[in-house]
Amino acid sequence: MVEFGKRLKDACKQHGFSWAVHCIAYNSLKLLIESKNQPAGADTDDASSQHEMFRYALDREIEKAVLFVLQEQGAIAAELERLAERRALFIQTTSHLASNERILSVPSPSSSSRVKAVTTPPRSSTNNKSITSLDELRQIHEEYVTIAHNVMHFVKFIDLNVTAVRKILKKYDKKTKTKLSHNYLSAYANEYVDSHLDQLYHDGGLSSLVVSLKRAFDELHHVEMKLALKETQKQQSGGSYQNNHRRMISLPAKSFARVDMMESVPERLASAANTTNREQITHDTEPILQMIRISRERLKQNTKYVDVIAAQALMFEDPDEEDDSITDAMNGGQSRAQRISSFLNLSSTFLYMANYYIVAPTCGDYAARVGSSESLAGIVIGMTPNAALIATVLYSWWSNYSYKSALIFAATCSVLGNITYALALYYNSISLIMIGRFLNGFGSARSINRRFIADVFTRKERTAASAAFVSAAALGMSAGPALASLLSMMTFSPESTLWTKETAPGWIMLFLWVVFMIVFSLFFEEPDRKHHLSSRRANATLELTSKNEENTHLLADEAQSSDHAPEKKAEKVQTVVVMMTMWIYFVLKLVLESLLSSCPTVTRYFFGWNASQSGAFLALLGLLMFPANMVVARLSHYYEDKELIRSFMVAILCGCFGIIAYVPSHYSVVQYAVFGICIFISTNALEGPNMSLLSKTIPKSWARGTFNSGFIATEFGTFARVIGDVMISLAAIKGVDGMLNAIFFQMFCLALISVFLVYIYYDRLVEDDEDDEKSN
Repeated sequence: MVEFGKRLKDACKQHGFSWAVHCIAYNSLKLLIESKNQPAGADTDDASSQHEMFRYALDREIEKAVLFVLQEQGAIAAELERLAERRALFIQTTSHLASNERILSVPSPSSSSRVKAVTTPPRSSTNNKSITSLDELRQIHEEYVTIAHNVMHFVKFIDLNVTAVRKILKKYDKKTKTKLSHNYLSAYANEYVDSHLDQLYHDGGLSSLVVSLKRAFDELHHVEMKLALKETQKQQSGGSYQNNHRRMISLPAKSFARVDMMESVPERLASAANTTNREQITHDTEPILQMIRISRERLKQNTKYVDVIAAQALMFEDPDEEDDSITDAMNGGQSRAQRISSFLNLSSTFLYMANYYIVAPTCGDYAARVGSSESLAGIVIGMTPNAALIATVLYSWWSNYSYKSALIFAATCSVLGNITYALALYYNSISLIMIGRFLNGFGSARSINRRFIADVFTRKERTAASAAFVSAAALGMSAGPALASLLSMMTFSPESTLWTKETAPGWIMLFLWVVFMIVFSLFFEEPDRKHHLSSRRANATLELTSKNEENTHLLADEAQSSDHAPEKKAEKVQTVVVMMTMWIYFVLKLVLESLLSSCPTVTRYFFGWNASQSGAFLALLGLLMFPANMVVARLSHYYEDKELIRSFMVAILCGCFGIIAYVPSHYSVVQYAVFGICIFISTNALEGPNMSLLSKTIPKSWARGTFNSGFIATEFGTFARVIGDVMISLAAIKGVDGMLNAIFFQMFCLALISVFLVYIYYDRLVEDDEDDEKSN
């Protein structure tokens, strides 16, 4: 991986003296940090003086870059204004010439030969005029393309300087243990404080330049299509052509102008352009504009709500996909069939999560009715994640070849599992309950769902799609217990063994899965698996049409390098961070599963709740995921990932400590509900920043292949659920009266260990800086 300082230096060298003089002196600022960094315990006045010295130096560098940005922006605007006048004159002249040629080139059948001689211009003269117009069009278009490339350089300059500011502030904070980044960067967000950062972060002037370019290219393309239509009409037979133009001659001049600009013209123009043999000058969608748009999107550093919950989807991107971003942007939006397929993909996730949690309120009663112990509730629930451990491996391989067949197989397993689960009471068999739940585990197609999102959606759309994936899972997690609660309110025949409150969840989910399979089989479409190959080929073609193709890649935050030694060293450094985030993910899933799966048994023992009440409580907990994620999204604007991780881990520790029944005879609903909600919100809120940090620190080599980082994280979470369910059953076997304390004392110990580890490695819980410490 190429360090940023070297990349900035190479870019300045490539673009000449002006860049070298006006670009932020990143290496000089880095040396200033190294030389002025004081050891711990240094005099406060000296530290304050160093702080002011660095801030002054950074202010001066930013001012230098911003003034150059304004100067370049003005120069580009002046060029656009000059060309706009030339373009307007050219369009006016071309339109007038085309109008006159239509009238003059159509002779009247009743006219004398003398009139024909006057009204019919020589053929060579007409051709010369047409050739002159095309040459002028080509020259103007080439000048606009040159300006567009200058805009590309302009965007690149801004991007490099914005990145330099962010990285140097991060390096300063890391060296001095201060919070200069937040205070410094928050200035541009304050509408009452003027700052040079406004020009770097708010691209209003850049937007105006791009709009002017787009309008110019659109007008030039329209003119070329009109010229192509005129050439095509001249090649047609004269009969119908003359009749049509005879009718047009009879119109007033203003009406003729309106006819010429009708909305129906573009379709005719496009078809006419295809019939000409000459090389097309302009394009309906200019490649250079697409490249500018991609560059501007990379420049924007927006953190939104969907970015936080998308991190929970475990969508780790392969760095090789960076090359596909331009082609993705040039492709149109999803077709109707693709949107339906995407909806069905999310429906699969929703149904699995609903199926997983719908049995939680009643599985203890179910086990008791078939002659087993209520303490087996944890084992019954845990059979599903046990199977999911195996299914994840299977589906990770299967999704390399087909989505439809793999998802149909997963749905079929869920259908068979729910039938088996629902018939277990009729056959009075605990084994059928276990088998049914095990088969339901093979309905866990979440690895397929994630892979589908990665393959179907563009890089720009993937964050929103991942957020929708997490939201669908959260809705399923809430809908399952809510449905179980509603079913428990129904009246069932005491003699029936097929339709009871225990078997009803199986029958309901069976019906939903069958409907899903029918709709899925009819409407799901396999995505194009040649997408990535064609994207790379398209990129190669696009690069050949550009004079400065390297610009499409130099704007990325991470540059590729043939020297892999620094990358391997960085991966070793980040391994500790990756292992910490994986451990935290394991603990939070373990604590969460322990809370949810033990809820029906614990609340029945202490409060006498039935399945309907415990189901309603679990449904309420599921709905709390959405406000929790919104709060995290808001907090992420002001705090680093590691700060949020530390805070939420402490909250989990407090929740586990507070939920324990120290005096069982006085244990209250309020105590359980308050600390249960604290645990639930904290674990779900922790998942966002923890997965965000993991996605920033995961080694690039881990993002490839079947057994990638997303697969590993999924297996960690699933294994945590298995362990949690086993712990619940072991605690219940010793006695339901001590089940709560046995579970959450262990969770408290794990949370305490995790908090201790977070404090030990707190300073290392940062994303890879990409810039090594050696001097340049």
